Amino acid sequence: MKSKRIAAILLSGALSISMLAGCGNDGEKENSGQEQSGSGEETSRQSEEPSESTEESEGAGESEESQESQEAPADADPMERITQGRYFYGYNAGGDLDMSYFFHFYEEQPVLGKVFYAGFAINQIYFHGTYEVTEEPYEYACWPSREERASAAEDAEAPAGTAPYTITFYDFDGNELDKCGFDGENVYNDMVNITGVGGEDAIYRYDDPEGENKDVYDGEVGYAVVDIEGVDDATCQLRLWHTGRYQDLVDMEIEGTWTMEQGADATTYTLTPDDDTDTGAVVVVNNDGTAAYTPDGGDAVEMKQAGASMTSSFAGDGPEVSGAVTSVVLEMYSDGTAKVNISAFGTVMPLDEGTWEAENEYTFKFSLGTAGELTSELGEEGLPTVHYVQAGSQVGDLDVVLTYVMPEAE
Repeated sequence: MKSKRIAAILLSGALSISMLAGCGNDGEKENSGQEQSGSGEETSRQSEEPSESTEESEGAGESEESQESQEAPADADPMERITQGRYFYGYNAGGDLDMSYFFHFYEEQPVLGKVFYAGFAINQIYFHGTYEVTEEPYEYACWPSREERASAAEDAEAPAGTAPYTITFYDFDGNELDKCGFDGENVYNDMVNITGVGGEDAIYRYDDPEGENKDVYDGEVGYAVVDIEGVDDATCQLRLWHTGRYQDLVDMEIEGTWTMEQGADATTYTLTPDDDTDTGAVVVVNNDGTAAYTPDGGDAVEMKQAGASMTSSFAGDGPEVSGAVTSVVLEMYSDGTAKVNISAFGTVMPLDEGTWEAENEYTFKFSLGTAGELTSELGEEGLPTVHYVQAGSQVGDLDVVLTYVMPEAE
């Protein structure tokens, strides 16, 4: 079996906001959070064609159930078929724990393009970005079942084959992440950078999104396409997820679906609530980041990008993950808060957070939840530096020197 380092970024994306006051409304109301954020419920079922049995490696336990794989629409062109279902791989990891892994490919949309979601390990490891399908052969090495993987020698290569199509994955900045094979019925995932423990080097089979694994697919973790708040009241918030769902907390809590239309200087989003007694809205997001929210029959509310603005930062290279150098950034915000993030392959993972204050022009003090109390020192390049150490992070032990990033001149 080919050796690889897992590059999956473990994210916890569940959003919980409560007791937010609405604009122009002195009352308080409760928000249960992002409907599409994914709870990580262990409710997946098997849709793999082969019958599977106990595997001693990777934590597998009891025998896996055998079920027939779903048939993709027979009249669909493979280039279109990829968006008409989900591509699923699953197994029983022992007892009542059914592990699930799947890809969801969206139809092309304005602004966003062709978005993909990869949810692994019951949506506890996930990736967002864009993709492209091309008629280029792809040579893959994937196991058709975990039973065959378990019975093979540890150094045995996965069975090889050639798929007629190649799926190329990108982050939202357009950087290529990885590639895998596709034949219209199956996704051959032998990727290094888009994978999850237990779901690597496997064949992901077409599955009906309304079928037995619907609960797994409903747990898809949303990527915030739009995240804005009121200029005069930060509790007035609006989030639009890549799933086509939105959460409106501008006046009262409303959930529904959205569509978009791209213009030269702005993108217009039309919000349609689930409940026809709720109020819809039109949101215009300008290219400069400003926005206006206009409820049906109401007055416009001036909006801006959510959260305090970042005033300055420290940055440095983190450890290598699958041959790529990660980036560690200590961000300092206008409200005195600080965050430490690590990024790789276009995915950002939070590492630490706390507060900061400036002692003088060259010295900054940080109080972070994991790293503790840190104070910057003047580095060799004449810029402040921070020595950041964290043991046992999701990408291993961190011991990096972060250098102050000079703000760009306006």
